[in-house]
Amino acid sequence: MKWWSSFKLLFCGIFYLVTLKMNEEITPIEVGLKFAVKLKKDNFIGKKAMEEMGEPKRQRVGLKVTGRGIVREEAEVFVDGQMIGHTTSGTHCPYLGHPYAMALIQSEYAQIGSEVQVVVRGRIIEAVVCEQPFYKKGM
Repeated sequence: MKWWSSFKLLFCGIFYLVTLKMNEEITPIEVGLKFAVKLKKDNFIGKKAMEEMGEPKRQRVGLKVTGRGIVREEAEVFVDGQMIGHTTSGTHCPYLGHPYAMALIQSEYAQIGSEVQVVVRGRIIEAVVCEQPFYKKGM
């Protein structure tokens, strides 16, 4: 069941379009918006569907690219040859001196420091799961 299937809802905004990539198969909880979804609230649109899903099997993570290359959206993410998810966005961050990306991956691989491989145009690029946000105020 899609969490918003019985409602006429439309996601919008540049932040959604470029980074989170929520759709009928990706919930707000999976992309790190649990703070905005109060499951203890009596009732709200999509509550029943999200409760039926249980704990998310995927989660959005930050990736610091440690290999040579820039990761973009929709690149496959692997661990030991097994595909565990895909990127939702990525670019070079001049203020941090490295390329970074966000990915939606299986929860068991989402620990900070986990090493992953991302396939970009047939090439394997090394990356590591890192904290978000990628920068802090005053950097």
